[in-house]
Amino acid sequence: MPSSRLAAVDIGSNTVQALVADVDDHGDLYEVGHYLEMPELGARVDRTGRIGPVGTAVVLEALDSVISQARGPGYEYLVAGATAAVRRAPDGPELLSMASSLLGVAVHLISEEREAQLSFLGVASAHGAPGEWVMADLGGASTEMVAARDDRIVHWASLPVGSGALAARYLSDPPLPGEREALREDARSTLAEAPPSAASRLVVTGGTAGNLPLVLSEDDPPASLGTDDLDRAQVILDSAPAAELAEDHDVSPTRIRALRGGVEVLRLLLEHYDAPTFDVSFEGLRHGMILAYAAHGDDWPEVEPLSGS
Repeated sequence: MPSSRLAAVDIGSNTVQALVADVDDHGDLYEVGHYLEMPELGARVDRTGRIGPVGTAVVLEALDSVISQARGPGYEYLVAGATAAVRRAPDGPELLSMASSLLGVAVHLISEEREAQLSFLGVASAHGAPGEWVMADLGGASTEMVAARDDRIVHWASLPVGSGALAARYLSDPPLPGEREALREDARSTLAEAPPSAASRLVVTGGTAGNLPLVLSEDDPPASLGTDDLDRAQVILDSAPAAELAEDHDVSPTRIRALRGGVEVLRLLLEHYDAPTFDVSFEGLRHGMILAYAAHGDDWPEVEPLSGS
């Protein structure tokens, strides 16, 4: 039986999301509700170098929306954090202060290393397996990566490559000839710094991984994707302006634009690890935040020692 109901909110580079979940006495997590808004904070920081008053207002509105929805099922305790876009912005501390006042709990700035750990904790709770494997959390402005052996982190990296930032920087709506090639060349050089691993098993979490299967088939979304699937998704995503596609696929135009960039990162990850497919994980950072709080209480944001470098 569930012993506690917890919630986690994170301010990401594309999204602001809230997760409500029950955690039982064995540390197993059962999702109750998931709520999302897409203020595209990372693209704003890329464009202006700051969050700014308008960006702050948009993020706070999104935060108020998701936490209001999360109050529906209720929760006993809330943990909150912010990631890459807020880390990069010089006015990030101001947003954290205002967000903390809105939520009534501290919104922690999650370090790159801790973000990788928490994402891995969430993914491994559902996808952990014996042997070597690689986790990638593809976000809007960064990709957190872990090379693991069994349930242990051996290597980790936070790479400055993300779906929303790349799409905003390189792709028209819809993309024009040559734009994807330029995006791919940029991302390839960054992904060369991905953690080394001989594993052929790749598990990917994040908005791109979770939504691409639905673009391919709403009735029977695939649990794993390969290069052929990414090719088919690209054709669909590039076939019309984002606003038109959003109506067809019941997602926001912002998500469509981010998916276009995410396709290329996923293609390069398969290439880098010589993996035929990647498994899609719907577990990730917020699940890890909740599990970390269940295990460590208020010390949940602290970086834990790793078994490797």
